[in-house]
Amino acid sequence: MSDSTRKQLHDLQVYVANTYKTAIDQMHETGEFNAAVLNGARQLLKDNDVVTVSDTGTPLGNLAAVLPFDDDEKTKEAIRQG
Repeated sequence: MSDSTRKQLHDLQVYVANTYKTAIDQMHETGEFNAAVLNGARQLLKDNDVVTVSDTGTPLGNLAAVLPFDDDEKTKEAIRQG
């Protein structure tokens, strides 16, 4: 894969993550949540092996931070341990 193609794919992934984040931010503002959007965001995170919010400030980390799901501490620790 060429460097140009890698850059295009990276830019696309950033755009998609930012779009999901914007949509979820708007859902928080209105209080109306769209299951399809939330599922798409969840699947994007899963497909990219994002299981914790350790990369704060990155597009995927920002997306993970706004999802309205909160695991208990025991579950979070189990996920961190793999």
